[in-house]
Formats: sequence, structure tokens, C-alpha cells
Amino acid sequence: MTWSDALVSVSAVIDNSLYIGNLAAALSQDVRKKFGITHILSVCAEHTFEPKSDWLSVVVQDSEYEDILIHFPQTCAFIQAALENGGRVLVHCMMGISRSAAVVSAYLMMSQRIPASIAIQYLQKRRPQVHPNYGFRKQLQVFADCRYNPSCTNAEYIAWKRRQKREVTKYLNLISDTVPIIPDQLYISSEFPRDPEAAESLLLDLGATHLLSISSAQLPKPIIPPTFEHCFIDVPNNARETLLLELSTACRFIGEAIQAGKQVLVQCRVESRACIVACAYLIVTRRLSPRQAQGVLESAFPLFNPTTTFHRHLELFAACECRPTICHPLVQAWLNEQGSTSARSATPSTSSSADAIPPVPVDTCFPTFSSPITQVQSTSTPSRNLNLKSNFDSFHAHSEGMTCGGLLASQLSIPASSAAVRSTSPSIVAPSMTVGGLSPPRSSTSSPPGYSRSRSPNRVSLDCHRRGPISV
Repeated sequence: MTWSDALVSVSAVIDNSLYIGNLAAALSQDVRKKFGITHILSVCAEHTFEPKSDWLSVVVQDSEYEDILIHFPQTCAFIQAALENGGRVLVHCMMGISRSAAVVSAYLMMSQRIPASIAIQYLQKRRPQVHPNYGFRKQLQVFADCRYNPSCTNAEYIAWKRRQKREVTKYLNLISDTVPIIPDQLYISSEFPRDPEAAESLLLDLGATHLLSISSAQLPKPIIPPTFEHCFIDVPNNARETLLLELSTACRFIGEAIQAGKQVLVQCRVESRACIVACAYLIVTRRLSPRQAQGVLESAFPLFNPTTTFHRHLELFAACECRPTICHPLVQAWLNEQGSTSARSATPSTSSSADAIPPVPVDTCFPTFSSPITQVQSTSTPSRNLNLKSNFDSFHAHSEGMTCGGLLASQLSIPASSAAVRSTSPSIVAPSMTVGGLSPPRSSTSSPPGYSRSRSPNRVSLDCHRRGPISV
């Protein structure tokens, strides 16, 4: 199949003036006649064109390290001259997603004097699959810093060239350090960019639509566009039980996203916390024991070194029927464990916590994800019909990040007079454990469903692999 036989994809940026599309659109005589195209601007290296007065070709690879910035003055002048003479311009690359989007965004920035973020947002309204790679996004910002005239003698351009490789390498390392626990469904990462442009690029490159971030309120909350679902769990440093109590909410957030065919990134600077959330999700959905869930994690992340806190969280989560509450005896025993240990070391005691709270028979109760997360609140940017020439000054994106708090209420009731916690769920006994002297009885369980131990390589989508084209 030749390029001319591929599916044509073209979108209007400025009606009856400026268009963006893929290579097949540029090679199609029918498309050129249909839209009245008089000038073509090619930004790709996959196909060569004969030089013509109405056809400008710029050879650029779709790579974060590529310097497309130096070509912006020439491409902007070509588009402007064609439009001033009443022509119609088609800007294309291989798929009409990254390189051509960067060139069109640069023209919108220069002609309308708008920032790069607004130009990209407007372009995405016209062509949703638009996604300039991270390197091109940064260069669009530098284009404005250079006052739309980058050159080898421009101070801003020179400063950018010096830091370009370092910035791009740091960003690509974020992608390579992201671990797919369940390929194409669940990822974990210990680092997340503070730069909103880098954050958006990272999520788009991973294909993630949902972000679950775990952090202390002392650290800044990640800033992401409203097009992504965001669940933020605040784990104070002085409240060791917070993460355990939030695991049910985290599993529900992840489960609803995956059931809808979406992909989730779990991010926390404390790596073990992200691993705890991932394993808790495996315990709930695959009905695994903590040790089996750890095995799935280690097959995808062999360098992970589990800590005592990691094991305790998973054991408690399973023993509390996957719905731990602050009033559960095992949680209370865990919270009192450090204090009681210190007291025993100072003064010998004839009683233990097991004397005060009898052993608890535990049934594993797996929550479903059909109900919505009632604590997730969001405000999305209303869609607007934009007139590029008259309404660019009023085009702004307003958004508020989504938050997801803790459990709505205690999901497990423990009467004061009762020595046991009973469940109405099917009796599936959680793995045996010992916490603070409490030893729930052992019980055999059926073998859990099999799970995949294969690890797929991280995916870095480039221009020709990201989205499918849009038919004319």
C-alpha cells in the first residue's frame, strides 16, 4: 500500500484558510480540490517532495531532541504570505499529530500573540488527536521567549540549546522509570513532573487518563489539565493509618477506570506507597493473598525492596476484609503496637493486647466498582465555539483538579459487646497474619485465578503511532 492509499485525515484550523492533516491528505488530489488547497507545508522526513513555490518542505524527525524551533520563522512566513494572497494552506506531517501541530501552533502564537498552551488548546478543539511531543512543546515556549525570531545569535535560543538535551533526557527518564504493573491498565511511578506541560505530555505518552497521586499536604499537588481524572490522597507524615484507611477508595478509583477501558497511573514519591496501592488493587480484583500480590508486583518490578510497613499494610488490608476502618480491632492494635512495645520494654506486663481484644474471624469482602466515587468533584472547561480572528483574546481554559478524599463512612460496624466482626459476604478467609499479638485463624482458600508474570516494555508513542486518523 502506498501513502496515497492510506486513510485521509484533515481538519480545518481556520475555516477556508488553514488546514492540518496527515501525509495521505497532502498526496490526495481529491482533498486538495475539495478544500481548495493552494499551498502545502510538509513537515516530515518520511517522504520527499520536489521544491515548488507553493510547496515548502521542512525535513524534521518526530523526536524530542529534534530542533524544530529554528524552522518556525520560515514556516510562519510561508503560511502568512499564502493567506495574505487569498490562498489556502495545508500543513501536514506523517499523522498530523505532533510536527505539523507544532508548526501550526507556532503560527497561531505569532499571528494572534497568544501563549503556547492556549494555541495548543485551541488546536485540540479543532483536531482532538493533536499532541506535540514534549520537546516541541518546550520549543514553542522558547519561541515566545525569542519574540518569534529564534536564531543562532539570539540569547534565548542559545540558552535553550544548552539545556535542551538535559531537559529532554530528564523527561524521557520519567517515562522509562514508569512501571507497568498491569500492561495497558495500571502503572506506578515515584516521580511526577511539576511542570504542567511535562505532566500532560507524560500522561498522554503513557496513554493514561486517570492519575492517582499520594502525597503529604506539605508537598505541592500535581497540576494536570481537566481532561484527566485526578484522585489525590493526602497522607500526613504523623498519621500512619491514613494510607491504610484510603486503600478502599484508591482501589475503587482504579477499578472504575479500568472497567471503563482506561489506564491509571499511581504516583507517589515514596515508592512503597504506590506499590501498596497496586498490590491492594490486585488483592481485591484477583482475590490474591498479600504474598501472591507481592509476587505479581515483583515480576513487573524486580528491583522493588519491600519493607515491614509494606507487608503490614497489605496484611491488615486483607484481614480487614479489604475495608479497613479506624475502629477495627486489628487497626487499633497496629496503632497501639509501638506504644505498647515501648511500655513492655520499660515495665514487664502480664497481659497483652490479645487479652483486651479477642482474635477476630475474618471474611474477605471484595468491593465492587459499579457505584460512583461520590467524593470525586470536578469542574470541566465548557466547550466554546471559537472564531480565531475575533475571539482569541477571550479564549482561556479554566479548570479545577479533581480530588478524591477518604472513605465516606465506616464500612464495618463493630459492636462494643461483640468479640467478633461478622460479614454478610461469602466466607472467603483472608491470609493468616499476626498484628499486635492478634492471630486470626488460618483457613484454606481455593487457588486464586492465574495472573500474568510478563512485563511489557514501556511505550513511548511518537507521531506516527499515537492516534488513529479522522476521516474526511
